[in-house]
Amino acid sequence: MAHQLQLEKENYRQWVKAGLGLGYLKEGLVPFCNDIADQQHKDILQNIRSTKALPSTVTCGSCQVDTLKPDHKPVGNAGFKVCPLGQVRCSCCFTKGKIACPNNICGAIYDYIVQHHASSPPAPHWKNSDAQQWSVDPWSICQCFINAPGYEQKQSASETDCTGLLHLLINNQYFHSHIACDVTETNNLFSKVRQYRNDIFHSSSLELEESEANSYIDDMIGVLQDGKELLQRSDAQIAVKKLQDLKKKDFIITTEGFEEILRQIKEEMENAPTKEEYEELKAQMSKLKEEIKRLQVEDSPQQKQLEYEKAKSESQKKLIEQYHKTLLQVPTIPLQPKSKKCSFNEIYIRPTIMREIKGEKEEIKEVKVKTMSEMFTKNGFPQKSVYVLGDAGSGKN
Repeated sequence: MAHQLQLEKENYRQWVKAGLGLGYLKEGLVPFCNDIADQQHKDILQNIRSTKALPSTVTCGSCQVDTLKPDHKPVGNAGFKVCPLGQVRCSCCFTKGKIACPNNICGAIYDYIVQHHASSPPAPHWKNSDAQQWSVDPWSICQCFINAPGYEQKQSASETDCTGLLHLLINNQYFHSHIACDVTETNNLFSKVRQYRNDIFHSSSLELEESEANSYIDDMIGVLQDGKELLQRSDAQIAVKKLQDLKKKDFIITTEGFEEILRQIKEEMENAPTKEEYEELKAQMSKLKEEIKRLQVEDSPQQKQLEYEKAKSESQKKLIEQYHKTLLQVPTIPLQPKSKKCSFNEIYIRPTIMREIKGEKEEIKEVKVKTMSEMFTKNGFPQKSVYVLGDAGSGKN
């Protein structure tokens, strides 16, 4: 029985690790997605203004996507019209009640979104976005590429979970030129990782085998190490380090870790498309809270040790910082203590030290000392006596 409880506890720990991994994955993707979204928005507006000879300051905040008339026109006869961009039930074919953008910009943005949606046929999720914001807010355009409900209130990449960010990377062709992975291939890495959130947070057992959890984490690392741009971004690689730490045997899940998992499940509940899924997640959250209470009792000695190690590490860090500010600061002019101070490392010059040794014919030779251990050891054994000779002020001390 004790072995079974330990096994369940370990599998639960692996499940929590995988959930924390999703949070770290999001941390690594948010800055990248924000930057590319800004670039895309700038390019869209420059292209439209240039093509239509519009003023560089023109914007619009009056159009609604449900009543907006696109710039493109349908093809076919009066009895059978189809969208030339391939969108099913496109507004271009149902123009009754549709209004052209008064500023001549939103219809062109609508066309751009359809043309750059990677699904076939293109299927932007218009309900996630507010067309009134298209000309001023980059993220409002990105929301159209998140093909799942519940993201209309997410006003930035930081408010969007990693599933939504992966939707954007997979569905937005503009983003494709910034990643090396071919997301159009079946079972590509980005699509696999997008599915992991459902696999993890819709698990009724709240358990994972270690090999499965580590496989999930490895794929998350693979996304953040995509060779086109993400691999070169420091923010993405900081997240990679956090993911790698999750796989260490001695990794300890803190109270903050539990709270992060609860936050993510709550976020899932907010985005739940059906009442059934909402109730399923609600029951899962209740079970998770009970599990946390149990583990906090069982792991209290471990938690205390973790808190002690954390406090010790912080004290060491503060002590080092204090040394750098005080003891390692010296006057630039030794005989004038009140002169401007700088770091000891900036003015220290390593002295040249020569060691006397006997040659084969008992002659004395001088050899430059390369390491300090050469001064204090001989043939691997410590020297009993060491004499240092030099002129005054040469740095013998």
